[in-house]
This record gives sequence, structure tokens and C-alpha cells, in this order.
Amino acid sequence: MILKVENNLDSLSQYSYTSSNVASGGTVVPVKNLNNFTAQHAIQIGKTGEEQTEIVLLASGAPSGTALNTAGTIKYSHPKDTPVFDINYNQVIFKRSTDGTAGTATALTSGTVNITPDSLYTEFDDTSGLSTYAYKTRFLNSATGAETSDSDWFVPGGPTFYSKQKLRQRIKDKLYSSAFIKSDDVIDDWIQEWLEEMNTAAVKVNRDYLLGTTNVAIGTSGLGTITTADFMYARKIEVTTDGANYTQTKKIDLTRYDDNDTFSANDPHHAWQGDNLIQFLPKNIGGTARIIYSKGEAVMDNETDELPFPMRRYTRGFIEYGLYCAYDNDEKDMKAEFHYGKAQKIKNDFINEITPRDFTGVEMMDIDEPLSGMQEVWAEEYF
Repeated sequence: MILKVENNLDSLSQYSYTSSNVASGGTVVPVKNLNNFTAQHAIQIGKTGEEQTEIVLLASGAPSGTALNTAGTIKYSHPKDTPVFDINYNQVIFKRSTDGTAGTATALTSGTVNITPDSLYTEFDDTSGLSTYAYKTRFLNSATGAETSDSDWFVPGGPTFYSKQKLRQRIKDKLYSSAFIKSDDVIDDWIQEWLEEMNTAAVKVNRDYLLGTTNVAIGTSGLGTITTADFMYARKIEVTTDGANYTQTKKIDLTRYDDNDTFSANDPHHAWQGDNLIQFLPKNIGGTARIIYSKGEAVMDNETDELPFPMRRYTRGFIEYGLYCAYDNDEKDMKAEFHYGKAQKIKNDFINEITPRDFTGVEMMDIDEPLSGMQEVWAEEYF
């Protein structure tokens, strides 16, 4: 089973350029600026994927003068103005979990290989790998032993169509013609921005979309604080004093009661005192509140994280939004507006599809004050 990791260290590193031609077989790389480089770091001469791009380790002495001294010989000749990147790491460690993404990744025997900078990817053949396994990688400096943290999980067969990795790659593929490709982190931010916008739109039109439940302890003076990170709006609030029997509370405006009012534990109420602070009435009710709430969509942290099921028919919206962001950053206003319009149309289609279509239950209209006089006549005629 062939595993591949993207060679992207040059896009994350400080760099300079060769100040003169570099001869093969030597140990000196003349550069225009030494300030970007550190002793024993790996340097990459040339851009990733280009023919004769190579990686060498620097010598142990601190860089000085006008050239870098390498610990090994240079394999290829390089012309003046070739980019030189301080990538630090020269190897990749492949790690495997036999229990899929639920397991723990451990380094494979013979799973540490040299980066292949003249390719976009470094490969490793896990001859005993199975389709149910999951993998991670990390970069290593073979001279100093320095390592990066683990990558996200990736699985055999490549990313699924609905995964963060696939969405990012689709955006990058569409951007090749514009010669404007942002880093992976920036594109991931664009994906998350659109995920948040889609989720917020869904919650607005369908209050039963993506619900979660959290328990809140009711403390002194009947106050409870919601700490759940993905909380957006409360959908239903119940309280229990024995952990078994729950009673639904009624919402009351903060200005509609005072300390002289009496409330019953058999008919509890609640009032909001901020975004996540709730006052339960009566104040001495104690116990626990169970809150069913609309969720803000979780961040897609891992490469293998996938879109929620309702959004999977609208992946093109994520691509169009990414293109809009890229062209907008590149000040290509007409192209940016074109793609933004397409993204908004797809979002509108999503909203129309997710609008609730079950109206068989009782529909209620909240009235803050009793109708009287002409208001009552108007209500009778038009309702």
C-alpha cells in the first residue's frame, strides 16, 4: 500500500536566493541573505517538484559570511537566483494505527524516509497495510532529532469527496489558471467560514436542524451558565431536582418580574441574563437544567473530517466561496463577484431544501400584551 505525504515545507519556510552559481559535488551554497538560516537545519535548493531540487543538511557551525556550509556534498548544479529554503527537516516518519482513526498511531518499522523534494509527494510502501488502517506523519531532522507534531489522520484510498482535504484540493485545482494559490491554512479558513455561514442559515430556517443537549447545574440564586462551545440558541429547557423527572420551563423577560413575585417549582420559568447566563425561577429550585439547543457546526480539524449530511449535496458552494476569496484577495473584482454570486445561489438552494416541511403540529403565536379595542377587531378580521 503506497502512502504519500505532501512536500509543502518550502511554502512554510524562510528563504533566500543563491548569489552565484552552485557547483555539484561541493559543500558551499552562496546566498544573498544568511539571516534566514540556522546551523544543522536542512535546506532545500530549488522549489518543490522541480527537476534537480535537493535537500542537504547544514554544517554544525553557525552560518556566517556570504555562504552556507553543508554537512554533505551537493548533488546537482544550481544557477544563480535559485531559491534556498530553510525547511529544517529532511525526513518523514510514517505512523500507523491498526484500529483506524480511533486508535493510536505508532511509527512503522523502516517507516522513516528521506523527503523527495523533486516530487510533490514523499512516498512509503506499507506492504502489510490494510484498507481499515489509518495513518499520520511527522517531519524529522536526522541531525538534531527535532520533530514536528503529528499530521492529521489520513486513510487508504485518499480523501473522501466530502472531507476537508478534498474540498481544499478542489479549490486549489480551480485556482491553477489564476496563478493565485493560497496556503492550505488559509484555504481551510475559507472552508470553515462557509461552513459557519451554511450552518447559521440552516438554523435560522429550521430550528430542529443540528440539535445538541447539555446539562447545566443550577446554583446560587437559581443561576446557571452554559459552557458548551457550540451553543447557539436554546430550543427547549427542562429542569429536574431528582435527576429523573423533568419539567419544561417557560421563558419570561428579565423586566417582567421582581423579588416580590412568587414562582412554583411545579411551573418553573427562566430568564436570560446574557448570552449564556440563565436565571431559573423560583430561585431556590436547585437541581439541573437540561437544555436542547441549536449547535454551531464544529470546526473541521482533521483532514478526514467530513461535511454534515445535509450539506453534502452543496459542496460546490464551498468551492465557489473559496474561489471568491482567492480572486478577491488578488483584486480580481469581477471574477470574485461572479463566484460569490454562484456561492450565494447554492446557499439559497440549500436553505429552500432544508426549510421544515412538517406543519402537522400546533402553531403558536406569542402575544406580549392582550389585544383590545381596535387591535382586537383587526385581529379578528385578519387572523
